Amino acid sequence: MSALYTLHAAGLLRYALSMITDTGAAQDALQEIFLRYFVARSEGQQFLDPKAWLFRVLRNHLLDTLKSSSVKNEIAIDKIDEPHDGWNDPERHYHRAEMARDLARVLAPRELECVRLRAEGLSYDEIAQVLDLRQGTIGATLARAHKKVRRALGYSGETQERTGPEPVRVPREENSYSS
Repeated sequence: MSALYTLHAAGLLRYALSMITDTGAAQDALQEIFLRYFVARSEGQQFLDPKAWLFRVLRNHLLDTLKSSSVKNEIAIDKIDEPHDGWNDPERHYHRAEMARDLARVLAPRELECVRLRAEGLSYDEIAQVLDLRQGTIGATLARAHKKVRRALGYSGETQERTGPEPVRVPREENSYSS
């Protein structure tokens, strides 16, 4: 169990922080899913891919947490003076936050979720398990997301040459998680 925690905790925490901005709540969620894993194992449940299971349970837990109104308005008073990610460079923090907002504007929700999971090193199979989709759907979604990001950053299709960014458009066609 400790080897599993050592191997996946950092990536799970980064993923949680990409969904919610409260470090304390992200750490609580991480603790909760490892507790759930331990309970499930002690009850005899077998896991083909523990990493995918952990990411899926974390995702579902965070989505439930985001729906609860008590967490939406909660601010930890001791965290007000320091940024949630602990960086001391406000410019770097601002740049990353702006990039995340731009990605959220350009990508459909499913595309953004796939990119987040892929950034944490999950394979197409693991992402498919987390999101309960087919592997081919994951590949197509990531390819579409990659194309949108390149277009938004101003890279032309045939060359590596930058042509200037296109205006950011909110996607209309894929705003749901249904397959």
